[in-house]
Amino acid sequence: MMAESFRELKKQAKRELEEARILIRSARKKMSAEDKKRAKELLKAIEDSLGRKEMEGLEKALEEFKVFRDEHWAGIKINRAWETIKELFWVVLIVVLIRWLLIEPFRIPTVSMVPTLLVGDQLMVNKLVYGVQIPFTTKKLFNLKKPKRGEVVVFKYPKNPNQDYVKRVIGVSGDEVRVKDGWLYINDKAVEREYLGIYDGPIDGGFCLSYELYLEKIDGKEHEMILCQTSHFGDDYGPVIVPENSIFAMGDNRDNSEDSRSWGFVPLDNIKGKAMFIHLPLDPDNHYLPRWKRFFKRIR
Repeated sequence: MMAESFRELKKQAKRELEEARILIRSARKKMSAEDKKRAKELLKAIEDSLGRKEMEGLEKALEEFKVFRDEHWAGIKINRAWETIKELFWVVLIVVLIRWLLIEPFRIPTVSMVPTLLVGDQLMVNKLVYGVQIPFTTKKLFNLKKPKRGEVVVFKYPKNPNQDYVKRVIGVSGDEVRVKDGWLYINDKAVEREYLGIYDGPIDGGFCLSYELYLEKIDGKEHEMILCQTSHFGDDYGPVIVPENSIFAMGDNRDNSEDSRSWGFVPLDNIKGKAMFIHLPLDPDNHYLPRWKRFFKRIR
């Protein structure tokens, strides 16, 4: 019985605390400094009694606060609609700042990054890692570091900045990139790759009916990529030198990717962030049900 009484008293105390804090925020200009100081002392007494779980102390603190409230705040009313609007404003502002400064979701619409990213995957992008970008522009307030070879990045398509692309960084400023007989070379050195077999994973779209799966290693970082068994897009390409403040980007589905081989280099200012992990993997071929094994899969 005592425990139940204390629970009810605790609920009442929390309601009083919430109401008082809203009142102090919304009507602080109407309160004297002395009233605000006294109110904070009484509220602290309630919080202390709650922390110590003292029923008698809590009853006394609540009673003292109610007397003070009725004497000093009787004519002050809370504008609940305005308080709700203010709370919503701060929530929206925080969400916008998070998307602008920290992370942003991105949905995979094409097969160009299979097998790393599948159509329907939704991934989180770290926007702070390369610097803070000014909203609605390709300019950065400051740069933290530059993308490295092998990283998967999201960027504004150079031909249409309103469209976002996701690709793997193959070359950075000063690198020589070429494809010879279907093999990728960076700075005149063949990129290591190991044949893993026939790719039997999900893929929808593209001209190829059968793919070979490889484990590719760029600067010590391993990732899977696929090549068409029958014909290759760009068996021979380049060589080209990546200009200053740019990257050369390619998809992991090498024969079904429109990338730097088609439209050129990506300016660093266009890069929005680094792909971190898949947070919502949906399968468009199965009524958009989740691909459970891909939840929170780190992108490498």
